[in-house]
Formats: sequence, structure tokens, C-alpha cells
Amino acid sequence: MYRLSNTIIWGLLVIVGRTVAQLELAKNYVCTEDFCDNYRESNECDTLKTPCRAQNATHNGIIFPSATPCSCCSTCVENLKLDDDCSVGGLGYPVPAGICGPGLYCKVAEGDEHPTCQPNMFRVVLESSKCYTAQKQFDDQRQEGLIGHLMQRPECDGDGNFQPVRCIPGQTCYCVDEDGKRIFGEAVHTASIQISMRCGCSRLAAKARTLLNSQYPVLTSRCDSKGSFDQLQCVDDMCVCVDMHTGRPTSDLRNVTRGLSSLPCFDKRVHENTTYLRDCETVKISQIYDISEYATEDYNVLEFDRDICQPDGYYDRMQLHPTGGYMYCSDKDGAPIEDYRAPLGSRLAATMNCKCARARKLLIDSKSLEIPDCCPNGNYKRLACRRGECYCVDEDGGQVGIERPEKDKQKLPCYNGGDYCPIA
Repeated sequence: MYRLSNTIIWGLLVIVGRTVAQLELAKNYVCTEDFCDNYRESNECDTLKTPCRAQNATHNGIIFPSATPCSCCSTCVENLKLDDDCSVGGLGYPVPAGICGPGLYCKVAEGDEHPTCQPNMFRVVLESSKCYTAQKQFDDQRQEGLIGHLMQRPECDGDGNFQPVRCIPGQTCYCVDEDGKRIFGEAVHTASIQISMRCGCSRLAAKARTLLNSQYPVLTSRCDSKGSFDQLQCVDDMCVCVDMHTGRPTSDLRNVTRGLSSLPCFDKRVHENTTYLRDCETVKISQIYDISEYATEDYNVLEFDRDICQPDGYYDRMQLHPTGGYMYCSDKDGAPIEDYRAPLGSRLAATMNCKCARARKLLIDSKSLEIPDCCPNGNYKRLACRRGECYCVDEDGGQVGIERPEKDKQKLPCYNGGDYCPIA
């Protein structure tokens, strides 16, 4: 109701301002500049009020077209200040001479009898959210000339949360949760990527793991590589097709062994004909059964301190080598990516995330022209160079700060004497 009050005010002004003579006149004129010039010569327009002429800290108003033929004249509606009396309109109410100023809304505060201009507390909460705070920091840095050409302004939704996709131009896009923290889901950056990549499944999986707060593997809906719902979902022996963005069923149920391939979402390129589980999922289910069995016998299971699978059912990007001697960066099938590894128990292994190694493989497989260089443990190097320009990057490969010509890269704060792979 408060958002419509401005419209109500203007409607009342129009209704009250019109006379019978003006309505008759309206049948015989055409709204042109010449008409308004002639009208203003024969009908002097009212002088605008001070709030619209001064426009300062104490006077402020909005200029509207007035209720005159062709709106040839203008009228001033004053912006009311915090705690000023105001009106929400309605039958029997006088025509308001002002409206609440920017950020204020006409409402009855608790304990008051009459409406006054008050801040929209929901908006205040939104503007203090992490995403809006990040936007403000970005805008402030841009004003100071501290934003590089590959840095992207954070995008927020209507609730003040981060939008689900963040992109590195020319590289990849990845999913983030509502607080902007990176989660599962990555794809090569294209102009239309956000149409197909909405990360609904990935966000659901991240919430489940956070809420359950379990050191053991957690079963969630299966996602695809972009963080959307895999369109084929199975629980025990029953399978169904779902919408890739919402996860809602779009078909009837089928038995996994007898009717899986008859489902319209079945894709023989990514789904097995007689079994739903992928190799990593089979291992994961076996682990969960073992945990359950040990728990019934009052054992404290400690060895399952990490989920080896991603929400898409394939292997996570970091895996322990069967010999137990080192961690390595893995592709989705569990095979090593090039030679990115770190000795178990080392600081390289402790800081290992393999984000660069996975993005590098994704870009190579898609025949992209610009491939990132990675640290020995598969992390992004702190300094990157592209097309003759060098810049600092965060752990997700995004640019931080302004770029410099390659010949001046030693002036960047992340240069660190040429060591771009710090282990702490």
C-alpha cells in the first residue's frame, strides 16, 4: 500500500484539478509544443514551490506535470522528511501536498495514531547484507581506480543474497552460495551461461551439508556438472525425471532395473542402462553402510573424515593416492590431472584445493585459447598474466586489484619475489 501512495496522490491531484471547462476543452485540442506555448501565454502557470526550486539539505521536492491541458504546466510535490506527518490516501482524506522522501515510507509506527515518514527497515536490512556491502566496496574501489578490467561487480538478488553464478571472463563460471562462498558447479564462461547455469542443486547440497554438519559422507540430490539437478533422480529402486532448475518431478516413477531407459530424461551418454550409481557413488554408499554398521556396535568411526564424491556423483577434485603417500588433483573419473600433487602431511597438501587444475582441464577439453598456469598442488598462482598484462588473483582465479604491464609485474603486491605459489 505504501508503494502505491505516490500514484494515489497524483491521481487525486489530477481529479481535483480538472474542471468541467477543461474536459470540454480537451475535445478540441492536440498536445503540441505550440499549443503549450499558447496556453502558457494566456494562462499563467503557478510558480513552483521552494522545495522544487531550492533542492538543498532542507528543501527538496519532485516536479510533476500538473493537471492542466496537455500538462503544459508543472507542479511541485514536496519530499517530506523523517517523522513528518504524511498521508496514505483514501476516501475522505485531504489531497496531500507532499510525499515521503527517498528511503522513507508513509506508515503508522507502533504507539502512534497518525502515519509519519519512516525508513523501510527491510531495505535497511538488505543494504547491510553481505552482497550489498560487497557491491558498495566494489563501487568505492572503482571510484578510487582500484578495479581491474577482469573484476566483476557482485550481483545480488531481491533478498540481498549473492546471485548463484560468478564468472571469470574468458575462463570459467562457478556456483556460489547465498553468502558468496564458492560451492560445487563449474562451466566454461560463455555469453549465455547464466541461462543454463542456476546452481539450484548445488546450493541445496551445500545447505544440506552445512545443516547436517557431518564428518561423514552426506547423500543429497544428484547434480550435473553445472550445479543444476541431474534430470534423472533415483532413490533405492525407483527413478523419476525432474526439472533441472527446480528439482520437481516431470514424469511418473520407473523401476531402476526394468524401466530406467524408458524415462524421457534417460541419456545413454551419461546414464547406465541398468544401474543408477556411478563408481564413486558406489564407494560412497559402501562407506555409509559401513558407518551405520559400526555405529550400531558403538564404534566411533574416524577414517571417513572426507567425502570423496562431488554432488554430481563423480570423484571430488582432490583424492588420496592408494599408496597413501600423497594427495593428487583428480578428474571426475578419479584419474590424476597432469602431475598436480602434494605429499601427505605437508603444508602444500594442507592448502591444496585443485581449483586451477580442474579449471585448466575444463578449458583444455573445450579447446579454449587461454589456459591458466597452476601451482604444483593444483592451486591458482597468486599472479597471472594474460595478453601482456599481469594481475593478482584470489584462490578461485578471480582478479584482485588493477593490472600492470608484464614488464612491471614486480610492482604488484602478490609478486613476492617471483614466488607465486606460497604455501601459507
